[in-house]
Amino acid sequence: MALNPAQYLASIDADTAAAFGALRKSVMKSGPLDEKTCELIVTAGFAATGAKTSFNTHARRALAVGATVAELRQAVLVTFAATTMFSDVITALQWIDELAE
Repeated sequence: MALNPAQYLASIDADTAAAFGALRKSVMKSGPLDEKTCELIVTAGFAATGAKTSFNTHARRALAVGATVAELRQAVLVTFAATTMFSDVITALQWIDELAE
């Protein structure tokens, strides 16, 4: 099985991977937004960039902390015509369908 991006980074430089992890944890707790909302935002951002592996990781995290499939879909749709092109929105919606199966 291939390493996920965080594991791969750790295999190259454990200190850098730890620093990245600490930064992400700090950012996620830096304000009033709850974990579910933060994960929905991050997931939508990865939809906008077409980063499927990262999208799937954060979509699963969002689901694990109480997000629904409908909330994931809306998070992606909110980016439509603002930061995300039509084809990327459709692709991300299909990724959600794959996760929901």
